[in-house]
Amino acid sequence: MSSATRSTPADPGLATQLDAAWGDPATWTEHGLHWTHLPAVKARIAEMVSGDATVHPLEWFFRQVAAERALPLRRILVLACGVGHVEREAVTRGWATSAVALDLSSQVLARARTQAAAEGLPIEYHHADMNRLPLGHAPFLPGSFDAVLGVAGVHHCSELERLYADVATLLVPGGWFFLDEYVGPDRFQWPQAQERHLNTLLDLLPPRLRMTTDGRLKGNARRPSVQEVIAVDASEAVRSSEQLPLLPGHFDIQAVRPYGGSMLHLVLGSIAQNFAPAAEAPYLNALMQAEDELIRTGQVGHDFACVIARRRPAAASAASHRGR
Repeated sequence: MSSATRSTPADPGLATQLDAAWGDPATWTEHGLHWTHLPAVKARIAEMVSGDATVHPLEWFFRQVAAERALPLRRILVLACGVGHVEREAVTRGWATSAVALDLSSQVLARARTQAAAEGLPIEYHHADMNRLPLGHAPFLPGSFDAVLGVAGVHHCSELERLYADVATLLVPGGWFFLDEYVGPDRFQWPQAQERHLNTLLDLLPPRLRMTTDGRLKGNARRPSVQEVIAVDASEAVRSSEQLPLLPGHFDIQAVRPYGGSMLHLVLGSIAQNFAPAAEAPYLNALMQAEDELIRTGQVGHDFACVIARRRPAAASAASHRGR
């Protein structure tokens, strides 16, 4: 069964803001669906990450683990778990025997805890800040986890060096660190060229495909100011572009799988539902092909990626730190 404990958040003000921004998952789809709600987009991401359109990133990760050791893993940790999809899937599919999960939003934790309890799953929830993990307090003890997972949450971390060091401490030697994250520009400060390509694609869409669920026509996009991003969520994409470059300082990188999103994530925001009918498949396919071509020609980069990293053996890690 699931349980919950509470640690003192490092930033109570941020916790309150996160409750307002993310506490009710319905707010994310208040005006319409997003790119990852579309099966065709999910299949595209799966193929880019795993090479198989039917094997999504989380399953791909556990298949990589299973190639080295038998599943289930004894215990996993999920960072910034939100409403709990990741840990529930890992346990119900037999990839992990038990899980610990944390988030700074008490509201999403309540939803995750309720669902896990209803399903009778061995998941333990903690109200905690990944910038200040409560190391030394059970269950956050050194070498306690076979894997640590960050899915759509670590890009909210402002103290990446500290988090990565803590994750390395919490993992068993050789343990796995899996990321499936937005890794694009900090605070969504996209280059002007990316914004220009985005609006070119939007302008090519007929009005019926640009309507939000509340009857608005989606207009041309503009890059938000840093202040506008912070006003909604002070942790949003705070150091997103540094997640991948900082990993080798703490882990051995086993695999990196970028999967685009520089166009689709933005074009389809709040209007993805319009592309669900089979009759609109040509438009969706054209958008996917356009993103592919822009990435292939170097006009935009990948804004999302999956990574599998490993904790180094203790001796190698110590030697690495002495050398820096």
